[in-house]
Amino acid sequence: MINFKKISLVLLMVVLSTAFFSCKNTGKKAGSAVDDEVISDDVEEYVYPLISSFDVTEMLNEIEASYIVGITCDPSTVEQNLTDRDKALALGIYSADLAYATTYNQKNEIQEYIKAVELLITELDMTAAVNRNVIEQIEANLDNNDELVDIISNVSQDTYSYLNKQGRTELSYLILAGSAFEGLYLTTHISENSFNNPKIVRAILYQKDPLLKLEEMLAKYKDSEMSNLVYENVQKMNAIYAREEGNTSMTNSQIEDLTRLLEQIREK
Repeated sequence: MINFKKISLVLLMVVLSTAFFSCKNTGKKAGSAVDDEVISDDVEEYVYPLISSFDVTEMLNEIEASYIVGITCDPSTVEQNLTDRDKALALGIYSADLAYATTYNQKNEIQEYIKAVELLITELDMTAAVNRNVIEQIEANLDNNDELVDIISNVSQDTYSYLNKQGRTELSYLILAGSAFEGLYLTTHISENSFNNPKIVRAILYQKDPLLKLEEMLAKYKDSEMSNLVYENVQKMNAIYAREEGNTSMTNSQIEDLTRLLEQIREK
């Protein structure tokens, strides 16, 4: 769905750039490639840049990992998040937990996480980014998993685009970080013996490249009081991945260290 959005945006970009070229074609043929590049950069800035939480939770579903009650972050703690940083990270975490509950069709959990997400979106002044009827749409489609995935994915895309257009990029990156942390936390905690399950190891490795990209994105905010600790934690995760080069295997030590680090981050 995210890829389809991206393709649609690129097609729109092509149409707009073609129209622009035809209007400016009188006497100036050079420079259209530069114009296309600028438009492409503008479009790319607002497209969700990492794998979605549904990509991760669907992998867990496909390897026949059971839904584990209590593995997700308790949505009743949502009001304990006091700063914008905490709220942004929590929004990312709860969004990943919502994807997990949706993938496994856990209706009660879906409704609880929707409430938590709605509250955080309101407190972060992002309600303009979301369709006012989205809660009703979700409640009306609790028995339609495919439609639920589309609706919730749209919320993630729309809030990310909205924050970037508002010049609140740092906050959007913190939400991404929260989702990335929680997706990896769920992956490393669905089995007591992840190392001996090649499918789980593959799911952990699937999240390696997105974390590298997240580190690159957060680098510009590494000295920011709001993002510095998050950036350091992403660096620590990537350092654990880097101890064994490649995308096909991990050592037991790597998985244990990654699991422990994620538990520490979750506690904080």
